[in-house]
Amino acid sequence: MVAASFSRFSLAVTAALAILLGGVSQIFAGIDVPGAEPIQKVDFERHMMGLFSKMGCNSGSCHGSFQGKNGFRLSLFGFDPDKDFNALTRDSMGRRINPVDPDNSLLLTKPTGEVPHEGGVRFTKGSWQYQIFREWIIKGATRTKGSGEIVQLIVTPPEYAFRKAGETGQLVVKAKFADGSVETVTPFCDFRIQDDAVAEVSTTGQVSSKRAGDTAIVILYRGKVQAVRVLVPQDSIPGFQYTKTPEVNYVDKFVFEKLRRLNMAPSDLSSDLEFLRRVTIDTIGCLPSPQEVRDFLADKSPDKREKKIDQLLQHKLHAAVWATKFSDITGNNTDALETPQQLRPKLSQMWHDWFAKRVQENMPYDEIVHGVLTATSRQGKTPEQWIEEQKKIEEEMGKGFVTHYADRPTLDLFWRRQQQVPIEQWGEKVAAAFLGVRLECAQCHKHPFDRWTQSDYRSFANVFAQTNFGVSPEGQKAINEENKARREKNQGKNNNQLINLREVFVNAARVKPLPNPDTNLPLPAKCVGGPEIQVKAGEDPRAKLFDWMDSPENPFFARSFVNRVWGHYFGSGLVDPVDDFSIANPPSNPALLDALAADFIKHKYDIRFIEKTVLMSRTYQLASKPNATNRLDRRNFSHSQVRPIMAEAVVDVLNSALEVTETYGNDVPAGVHMTEVGASRLQNNNINYVLRIFGRPPRTTACDCERAMDPALPQTLYRMTDQQILAKLAQKDNRVRKLLATKKSDNEVFEELFLATLTRFPTEAEKQTIEKYRSGQANREAAFVDTMWALLNTREFILNH
Repeated sequence: MVAASFSRFSLAVTAALAILLGGVSQIFAGIDVPGAEPIQKVDFERHMMGLFSKMGCNSGSCHGSFQGKNGFRLSLFGFDPDKDFNALTRDSMGRRINPVDPDNSLLLTKPTGEVPHEGGVRFTKGSWQYQIFREWIIKGATRTKGSGEIVQLIVTPPEYAFRKAGETGQLVVKAKFADGSVETVTPFCDFRIQDDAVAEVSTTGQVSSKRAGDTAIVILYRGKVQAVRVLVPQDSIPGFQYTKTPEVNYVDKFVFEKLRRLNMAPSDLSSDLEFLRRVTIDTIGCLPSPQEVRDFLADKSPDKREKKIDQLLQHKLHAAVWATKFSDITGNNTDALETPQQLRPKLSQMWHDWFAKRVQENMPYDEIVHGVLTATSRQGKTPEQWIEEQKKIEEEMGKGFVTHYADRPTLDLFWRRQQQVPIEQWGEKVAAAFLGVRLECAQCHKHPFDRWTQSDYRSFANVFAQTNFGVSPEGQKAINEENKARREKNQGKNNNQLINLREVFVNAARVKPLPNPDTNLPLPAKCVGGPEIQVKAGEDPRAKLFDWMDSPENPFFARSFVNRVWGHYFGSGLVDPVDDFSIANPPSNPALLDALAADFIKHKYDIRFIEKTVLMSRTYQLASKPNATNRLDRRNFSHSQVRPIMAEAVVDVLNSALEVTETYGNDVPAGVHMTEVGASRLQNNNINYVLRIFGRPPRTTACDCERAMDPALPQTLYRMTDQQILAKLAQKDNRVRKLLATKKSDNEVFEELFLATLTRFPTEAEKQTIEKYRSGQANREAAFVDTMWALLNTREFILNH
């Protein structure tokens, strides 16, 4: 305290002496800065803090790290002006600034390289940055608290639409402050671009277009984030005329409007065969059979695609595909479940089946989420009724995989798994699963590219502080009575006790909310980006959270799910990654995202309706073959992207092509498809390997990034050499041998194998190739087994397009 007081006194004295001695010019014309008006008065919060961030001084790898650098520590990303001001003017007796001889201040000699600086040269002597720092020191290194409180960032233009590649433009950023003043802050901003193949941005906000496409520039100024979309149209091709493409619904309207601005024409409509293969893989995770292909081609009705979509959306495997996705989203991790290890796969299956039942019945999405978010074990039952229900489920689990758990209104398994992690992670999982918001960075600090703070993170976690997993007082009493009855029945023996029976329940008496990281005072429960949650005695805060989420005005709930639907059917979301809704990651087509969300809400969160809307659009049904205008497009859905198949569907697609069933193990129900399996890890090591190399997530975190969807060399080697695939090719009852047992000719068998694997007929060149190969093979069976193996190893087979 004494040292700090002395430091403040000496700083004031030396500043006064500097003025008296003529060290400061009494006439100040201002500091010229690029892209803004001359600065007449240097402000610590507006200018100094802005420069520290722009130059990276307060980043985690520099002075913003938790231990600082060489004894100098700034707040991470400049989110605490108080700490930074004290670090500059009070720490180390204020030796970092020298008002009498400002040019010898460490604040200037270090970043200019005059004194060894681990961070290297950040600016040159005499530069405008140098003058900013120097002027602040000369004027006494003062601070007006709150002068830099930002109300709004205003970026001009709000969207940069170039006329062609090769043009340049300038962004202008203004900040509106709490005192009502507005100042151009462009030179103090940090500019980041998402796709530097489309455009580049300089440190001063100058934008240069490079090639056709669109991207976003993220602008950061002192913790505030703004994004600007950049559009670069395709150069006109000689003789090309943009013709209007037929629109099926509003999806096409918004997609085609943007494509027209980019001077990109959508690809042609997909053929019946291409459409059938794509929609079947996407909706049920399997291939259409050759007979289904022939029937679809034979159907001449104009609405046959709509009928096929309706049929697939009602298929039980469609429910299984979404149950698998919901299992990913909600963290159905077999290894994290309690109870004896041998029962964990069955609990995972119950989790999966709970979702499958609801998707099959087309339960509204908000009702599904309500059943997860507000789950308790007893669901209003008495402890005695709950114990009887548990006894029945345990009895069913002992007999097999079919239980009546899916009939329960709520999924308490979600919280039974959640209780294995600290309270801080509950908010992360709920935010990512149902709001599409990533909060994990805010556990330690405010993320520079988003608005969530540590207080936001902890306040949201406090919503779940009353949720407990254990034995409630009333539950304990009923368990004790049940145990007593069992002991009497078994003549005092201790076998068959309910010692492991635990429940999810709400108990306000056990609340220990997370505190504010700065004041250590308790933080109120608060929706992420929403209001505080006030509950009366006996109320569940999670129910209040759901009421806020279910509101039509909620900015995340509906938009997050329709974005997941879009991401599933197109390979990438309108916001991508699909669980990364943030200011710095704007949607590629915000008008379309808003329209889908509004339609979803209007139709009472009808999942099947919004899926059909997407699938019926011409956008979804476009061919994968690009044209001359859209061949480089990856973000605007001008043609169907060639994309990997989800890992579980890889297993099912291989089996449907070979017409065989999978052999799993004792931890999986017999005769099911892989998409119908709930467990995240299986006893069958071969299946585990297949799922791993094709990207199935372990379900250990709240991030959608756990599921990898990129092609990799092990995937190719697996199809070429895996012993299980070779064994299936040798099975006596597989598709090849069934076909050879008929009276079909070689050409007919060859055609059937093409339909079963690639969902198309062989070309004339392919027919000639097989005829040539077949003529050199004495063993007909071996020839067609080889042919099937070759088809399974094509890129056309293993990718969706």
